Amino acid sequence: MKQEQVAFLAGGLVLGIALGFGGYHAWYARPGTPAAQPREDSTSPMGPSAMGGAPPMTMPPPAAPSAGGGAPMVQVVNTLKKRLQDDPKDLDAAMQLAHLHHDAGMWQQAIPFYERALEIRPGDPDLLTDLGICHQELKAFDKALDLFGRASKASASHWQSLYNTVVVGLQVGDLPRAREALTRLEQVNPQAPNLASLRTAVEGRAR
Repeated sequence: MKQEQVAFLAGGLVLGIALGFGGYHAWYARPGTPAAQPREDSTSPMGPSAMGGAPPMTMPPPAAPSAGGGAPMVQVVNTLKKRLQDDPKDLDAAMQLAHLHHDAGMWQQAIPFYERALEIRPGDPDLLTDLGICHQELKAFDKALDLFGRASKASASHWQSLYNTVVVGLQVGDLPRAREALTRLEQVNPQAPNLASLRTAVEGRAR
């Protein structure tokens, strides 16, 4: 096998590994959200989210939001929706609804609740990043990158949005954007998960 072919295959393998790392959702306060539990190893090609520096997470298939024991949370969701209907500025209700649907892998359903939360708390980098992940999972990559960019501008130290930018940049083949975000990520959080693998993936695609 030619040396160029070996390099290409190695680069593809590295990229596949890098994109296999799960997203990290910034675990900012989620009071009273039963489904907001840390998830374990994920094969979802997401970067870190606003849920903080958690380890890779597993995204369950789309289903009704459920509690840890798997019991349907219809009543909880309906109660939160009623709260939001009664008070459109109820940030806690909007965030809980967004997170519940996000954690259940119900990306499309989570979007309007993140958007409502952002109307109440404009420019929040955690909310922008989680909303971006929803669009990323729906393959709306341009929208996802725009949201991650807004998040990193809102907070220069928000490493999750930078990490997600690297991952999506690799997904869509935007190497300059991925490389720039990776450089900033290494400066902002040298201890970010999977950093060495991301660097290898970016360098492998650049060859």
